[in-house]
Amino acid sequence: MDRKRVVKETLPMLFLCVLAGTLAGTVLTFMEEVLENITGLIIIVPAIIDMRGNISSALGSRLGSAFHLGLLHQGLTSKVGKENVKGSLALSFFTSALFPFFLLLISLFLPFQIGLNDLGIIFLISVFTGVTAGFMLIILTFLIVGASMKFNIDPDNVSGPLLTTAGDVLTLAVMFGYATLFWGVLF
Repeated sequence: MDRKRVVKETLPMLFLCVLAGTLAGTVLTFMEEVLENITGLIIIVPAIIDMRGNISSALGSRLGSAFHLGLLHQGLTSKVGKENVKGSLALSFFTSALFPFFLLLISLFLPFQIGLNDLGIIFLISVFTGVTAGFMLIILTFLIVGASMKFNIDPDNVSGPLLTTAGDVLTLAVMFGYATLFWGVLF
């Protein structure tokens, strides 16, 4: 592999990721009031954004490999595309549903207790955030891989950094929306 090509393809994307990471931090500052009012939600924020980045970047890698093997010529409608979407959504749902239970276990060692109301809201926020951000990132993954193919860029060089950063920003924004919605509706 040509090192110059890798640097040429990845450097602009990494710069863009730094700017987007700053945006993710800004979104987190807007969540301050909600995070203070839903006890324990702040604990699962790193897990949820990490999960979204991991699942979407793995999807991007699989789709990049499928592209190189010539299996992705029909995009989302191809068998490879459909199976990867199903797997990504299943992972998003099940891991999102597990986070509140891990939070419950962790809370045994915390100096404060997480009430059942807060745990129920955190469960809803976690699952809805994971699945909604998952759908959004699946679409973005196909767009990134498709654009890479169109502009003759190796999708493996750009999909990982772009998807993990986009996962951070989108997941925090979606989480903020659901947390505000559920907190406002239920309290």
